[in-house]
Amino acid sequence: MYWSHTLEDLIRLTDLKIQFEMVKAMSFTESLLFTAGQVFGSNQSKPTEDLNSVSDMLAFAAQING
Repeated sequence: MYWSHTLEDLIRLTDLKIQFEMVKAMSFTESLLFTAGQVFGSNQSKPTEDLNSVSDMLAFAAQING
């Protein structure tokens, strides 16, 4: 049987897809929180923190989801 991709290629592609989906989900969550805050009159005086790493994203998700 002929393999067109090595195991390392498949792992790398899977990791990239997971990271891409995580960034999309975090972007959607931030947009949803901002919109809900605007709708319900939330007074957001400080700017939101930039999420620069996966650990920052996971901490943010844990804070939002409880």
